[in-house]
Amino acid sequence: MRQRNLLIVLAGLVAVILIAVFSRGGRQPGIPVNTVVVKPGPFVVKLAENGVVMSPRSEVVPTLVAGNLQSLDVREGERVVTGQLLATVYNPTLYYQAAGSQADYQSSASNVGTARINERNARVQYQAQVDTAKSSLDLAQRIYDEDVTLFNNQAISRNQLDSDRAKLDQARVAYDQAVEQLRLGAVSGYGVDSVQYAEATARKAAIVNAQNQQQLGFTRVTAPFDGVIQSIASDASDPLRTIRVGSAVTQGQALFTIAANDRYVVRAEVDEQDVINVSVGQRVQVTGEDFPGYTIVGRVSQISPIATKSSDTSSTAKQVLTTVRLETSPTFLKDGMNVDVDILTTDLSHAISVPNGAVATENGQSYVYVVQNGVARRRAVSVGAVGDTNTLVRSGLSAGDRVVTQKYPGVTDGTQVHPTSSPTPLPIST
Repeated sequence: MRQRNLLIVLAGLVAVILIAVFSRGGRQPGIPVNTVVVKPGPFVVKLAENGVVMSPRSEVVPTLVAGNLQSLDVREGERVVTGQLLATVYNPTLYYQAAGSQADYQSSASNVGTARINERNARVQYQAQVDTAKSSLDLAQRIYDEDVTLFNNQAISRNQLDSDRAKLDQARVAYDQAVEQLRLGAVSGYGVDSVQYAEATARKAAIVNAQNQQQLGFTRVTAPFDGVIQSIASDASDPLRTIRVGSAVTQGQALFTIAANDRYVVRAEVDEQDVINVSVGQRVQVTGEDFPGYTIVGRVSQISPIATKSSDTSSTAKQVLTTVRLETSPTFLKDGMNVDVDILTTDLSHAISVPNGAVATENGQSYVYVVQNGVARRRAVSVGAVGDTNTLVRSGLSAGDRVVTQKYPGVTDGTQVHPTSSPTPLPIST
């Protein structure tokens, strides 16, 4: 009887325990927490800016001379190569001036040759005079020397000796004069138009002719580089029409706008406070309302060395002009389009990151709570870039660690917890 009563008591205790368990809804012990399982994946931080699509090189091609359009050799949208003829301008005055200066130059160049011949002939004549005077001097000297011998032998009179001495002196003066004339002739051109004068005249004519030929060459308007004709100037007499053959043009008037064939670039203004995170070579994603569903990839190619006032008149901040060179230029892109620019200031393909709320800091040390066997363990971590949703963890965590996603009251190192969910975090932060 006593044994049966003991069994009844034990059964009652079991029933009470079971009721207590079921009355708690099967809850596990510990504080419920949300967790994520860490695994490596891509991690990026985007700096969002606005930009404008531009050709990397665009120039206005003017006419450098006035006149009337003689030919128009291209159309808008046409691709051209360096030096290709775009148009010609007719200006008869330039043709006449170029033809006249060409003739003048050829004539003056010919005169140089004539002057050289004349100079050689004059030099021969002057030299001949010197040679003749020298022969006369040698003869007078020989006669006088003989007279001195004869006079000493009393064969001739004093008067004869003095007469021949006077002739010798005259011959010597004549020779000296001929030599001096030869010397002066080399300087003065021997009494004719000098070669130096003819050469100077030819050089002057060459300069004038080169200027006139250059002006004539300006009547041919050519492409300065390979590119696409973006626009053709309007006719002054009919603004709704482009210029056409016969249209009057003025010196310096813009006739064409040409853009280089290179891939488009995007120019964006980066706030001066954000430019510290931007560097040449960073990947960029370009999107726009004008081409929904498309993302064009580019790279930061240039960062201006100066900060300028923002184009937004309501802003007092300064901006740094940043250039992005696109890797492709789809046909739907047009010069001047407004686009959205996301500069990937952090761009990692294999990294560990956790939700921003999972990271706490105390005394300068960052840490997270890792769940191990139902217990929250505080783990020191080294963190990097922080995005809108995730934080990059450089060290302290490994793939497979289960991390508490946010701060929970009562959760400290050693607290018993149980996860309410265990999703894997989205590793991409924007």
